[in-house]
Amino acid sequence: MSGGKNLRKSLSILITFLLIAGFTIPTQAAQLPTPDWEVAMDAALDWLQDTSTPQVGAPIGEWAVLALARAGRVTASDPWVQAWLADLDGVLSQIDAILAANPEFDISNPPSTGTFPAPMRRWTDFIRVNLALHAVGLDASNYQGRNIMSPFMHFVPTGERHAINRTILADIYALIALQGSGYEDLFLEHILDVQRADGTWSLNPAQPTSAFDIDITAMALQALAPHYRKSDARAVEAVETAIGWLMAQDFDNPESTAQMIIALTALGTAYADEALFYVQRLLQWFDPASGGFRRPTPADPVNALSTVQAANALVAYWRFVNDMSPLFTMDGDFIEMPQRPPGHNDTGLPSRHEDVARVEIIHPGRTFQDIQNHASQLAMEALASRGIINGRSETRFEPEATMTRAEFAAIITRGLGLPERPTDVFNDVPQTAWFYTAVGTAFYYEIINGVSPTRFNPSGTLTRQEAAVMITRAARLCGLDTSITDTEVLNILAMFGDSRNVAGWAREAIAFCFRAEILDDYDFYIQPTAVIYRSQVAEMLYRLLYIANLL
Repeated sequence: MSGGKNLRKSLSILITFLLIAGFTIPTQAAQLPTPDWEVAMDAALDWLQDTSTPQVGAPIGEWAVLALARAGRVTASDPWVQAWLADLDGVLSQIDAILAANPEFDISNPPSTGTFPAPMRRWTDFIRVNLALHAVGLDASNYQGRNIMSPFMHFVPTGERHAINRTILADIYALIALQGSGYEDLFLEHILDVQRADGTWSLNPAQPTSAFDIDITAMALQALAPHYRKSDARAVEAVETAIGWLMAQDFDNPESTAQMIIALTALGTAYADEALFYVQRLLQWFDPASGGFRRPTPADPVNALSTVQAANALVAYWRFVNDMSPLFTMDGDFIEMPQRPPGHNDTGLPSRHEDVARVEIIHPGRTFQDIQNHASQLAMEALASRGIINGRSETRFEPEATMTRAEFAAIITRGLGLPERPTDVFNDVPQTAWFYTAVGTAFYYEIINGVSPTRFNPSGTLTRQEAAVMITRAARLCGLDTSITDTEVLNILAMFGDSRNVAGWAREAIAFCFRAEILDDYDFYIQPTAVIYRSQVAEMLYRLLYIANLL
């Protein structure tokens, strides 16, 4: 590892120069007093605990539980953690019900994106829960009689996985969660095999370089750290090549900076100077008034995602300087928790509109030739079997075809089981049109509006943000709480690179759909003005009906 020592010496000289020159601190940040990192850590942890009740899969969810637990703030018996555990038990009960009804389903390789509840359908979802449970002293391998590790603990070649588990993040976090389990080797080998020549990792090895390479590369170092510390030759070479690349990058947001800090503290004391450098850089986004962190500039609103990642980074550094184990290295005894009875019904929510009704299956086993192995196959089949959405023929669904506003009106009213309410409102919806009753019904229940007081534009192609607005209105009829604060909207949309493209009239609806997991946060872009496909509409409606207990 002599090459590594020379590299670290060169980096330390460079860091010293940059700190003296003040090279990395933007002008507006340099005018502010630099807060003490421990003060910032405590304030960020307070912000996480005081801002929201933790929920599975939410910005303030598993990562927030992990940060607070690894800082010694909470244990499994803490009421704040108990609230998260209660939400987790509800999600797990839903999964139990699905598996009981469909014993052929494989939870580690689901037949479609929407097979299982959105907060726990990907390997990375189960890994997050595993890490949070472990952090509060619970055994994820035997939690309430379930093995939370089972979906991701056996390596599966990328090409044989469902699409939702093909990104390198699944392998990175599996390797982190499986430390010392004996299941790591194939994950380790795969991560090392897909590293690029310049030392980087990409979210999808088959895709070109992206803006997320900094984050993914830093996360890969977190997974490789235990093997680096053991002087594994391939891990050492991979880490040092990646460090050289990372140090040449411009860390212009708190999330990337936080991931770098977690990586450096996991690698060990040899990188103490580098870790301190990035901690000081991270503090430029800290807001002393609220205790949160802002993104992407120090002038932007405090953001939940930025704050939770910054909190974990500062906790990692706190553990590092106090000679404690790295953030993700957790040992110790587990605590047994009492069982909670499952609670699930399929008759709808108590607060739903009285006209909303569950639609029964009328075409059992309905499927189409062109949706086999599609990510949304389950959703399309579930809706088709109930007559909610039809194929374009007996054998073809055309999942990637677009959808018109009239078609959506028909699907959404059938999906909610609404009684027909024909209404003469729009001049371009004649009584002879096949969609006359559907449009009238959707308008009566305030699911859709016209493009003007007298025109509906039934043949207009539906966009993603239009669909989100209409689905949100339907969700309100189903009894879901669709209210959302301005702060929640900002925090949720800030996670996506094109959030500024969302129309003002659609921002609350899109944020709600992501919060409720009706829209999938798997992608890094919302694409609000892009057309929406039939398969995507089916997926959104299926998820709505599922969480509304109408399936």
